Amino acid sequence: MPVEPDVSELISVAQACAILDAVAVEPRLARATLGDAAGRVLAEDILADRDYPPFDKSLMDGFAVRAAEVGEGILLKVVAEIAAGQRAGRDLSSDECAAIMTGAMLPGGADAVVPVELAHRRGDVVSFTHPVAPGKAVQLRGAEVASGARVLNRGTLLGPAQLAVAATVGAARLSVYRRPSAFILTTGDEVVSVRSRPAVQKIRNANNILLTTLLMRLGADVAGESHAPDDRRRLESAIRAGMKHDLTFISGGMSMGNYDYAPQVLKSLGFELRITKVRIRPGKPFVFGVHPSGTFAFGLPGNPLSAYVCTLLFASRLVRRLTGLSAEPRWSTARLSAGVAANGPRELYQPARRTVDGAVDPLPWRGSGDVFSLANADALIIRPENAPQQSLGEFVRILELP
Repeated sequence: MPVEPDVSELISVAQACAILDAVAVEPRLARATLGDAAGRVLAEDILADRDYPPFDKSLMDGFAVRAAEVGEGILLKVVAEIAAGQRAGRDLSSDECAAIMTGAMLPGGADAVVPVELAHRRGDVVSFTHPVAPGKAVQLRGAEVASGARVLNRGTLLGPAQLAVAATVGAARLSVYRRPSAFILTTGDEVVSVRSRPAVQKIRNANNILLTTLLMRLGADVAGESHAPDDRRRLESAIRAGMKHDLTFISGGMSMGNYDYAPQVLKSLGFELRITKVRIRPGKPFVFGVHPSGTFAFGLPGNPLSAYVCTLLFASRLVRRLTGLSAEPRWSTARLSAGVAANGPRELYQPARRTVDGAVDPLPWRGSGDVFSLANADALIIRPENAPQQSLGEFVRILELP
């Protein structure tokens, strides 16, 4: 492993996370229809508007009966046929039953359902092969949820099942937290359009789509984007455009080179730079700025893997809180499917892939520009600062990719 320069003046990953978490944010509210609420976070409790089920319900196709009247050789008269969504015309009297479909409302007087395969019907008369216990194949009113019960908690991320619950209880419009608006600014004379045929010394702009897709998955709305060459005035103009949004993400121009203007420009525009460098690999030149107007700026390294890791690890903490979620991403542990070398003084986030048996397979580390390795990953292995070598079968901490 190459010897790294002194990194003692850089803050740790944990310190960077603490700085981000200490920033006061106030998620904003919006009203959304069910169709627009997917992926948003609920900002209110949702209560059941009535009992569920709202009636005693048949769980099978069969015959609604008085359980005490059912036995071998007993004949009952079929006095009604009840489909789902219908009501019986009257209650059952002695020696009567009703043909009933799954999901239909039991008639008054019935306390059980005999499955159709355990009954023999001839015309309007039914006989049974076995007795039946009260409550058989019946779900009582309110067995799922009682009227007024809380069915969705404030802070719930709204997915298919949660939206189905809202629809069930008639919550057609929901109070949700707004998604923060984000602006993506890529930089650098070496970066050209994805549609172009680049000269040998140029690269296509992969960071724009990388960050757009990642931020959408994290819960932000990408409301604008731009590219600025290595020109201070044009960079300042582009950042000013980004300041109209909640979050500005700037990739490139964060290091110590002659054309790395971004930190200086951010300060000149009034941003307080609370993070400038972190003991992390990839992603050391990460910048976080807070503006008095309430907008935030994230300065990301230009290499795609570095930009991805910094956005996922650091920026996501603020994005999640702005959307109403907790800051913490999805951590877990897994067994190594292959050994990993000792780590240096910077916390390492190595692309990896989960295996079918639940282990994690470290992918080849080809540097912070290796988007090809990232494309094959579904997790990052976290290696602490100065961690020793670890062998196959040992457990490591991993960060799952969204």
